[in-house]
Amino acid sequence: MRKKKDVPPLSPTQKQAVSDLYDAYKGLMAHTARCLTAAPEEVEEVMQDSLIALMRNIDTVSSLNRYKTAAYIVLTVRRTYFNRAGKERRLITVPLDDEAAELADALTDSVPLDADEKLDVMQLMDALSPGDRRILEAWYLEGCSAEQLAKELHCKPASVRAILSRVRKRAERLLREMEGNRRG
Repeated sequence: MRKKKDVPPLSPTQKQAVSDLYDAYKGLMAHTARCLTAAPEEVEEVMQDSLIALMRNIDTVSSLNRYKTAAYIVLTVRRTYFNRAGKERRLITVPLDDEAAELADALTDSVPLDADEKLDVMQLMDALSPGDRRILEAWYLEGCSAEQLAKELHCKPASVRAILSRVRKRAERLLREMEGNRRG
């Protein structure tokens, strides 16, 4: 039997913010969930669980611009699906090219970049390992704290900063290699 998730208590203002958020982004949530699973009942469950996760962070989500809100929602739906899939020990197959492109779009929508820079970001995200990409997503897009990332990575919060530093160095090295390949 599935444990029922607790819906956090919300103020009337927060309830309205959740309602507005759902009305504005339910199509994006459904599309993201359908990209991960073809089962209609699972799409609904992922959307419901994602909405509960968004309710828990409604003050944060409400403070974001529309591009960051869309990226936050996509990442929340994906995380919800992957958490559910991990608990059920299912094989997850998501094409990394599409994931890298969506993440690059989320990153580049909030920062004005020219076409070459957007391509660099897409190539970089595609070249990073899934673990490195997840760390960058969590830190820069989701705004996770060192404590939150430490729980996910099963390490101490002080270690998160060292891990993040190494990931940034790997990303910088990859960018330099891509730049060198373009010139040479």
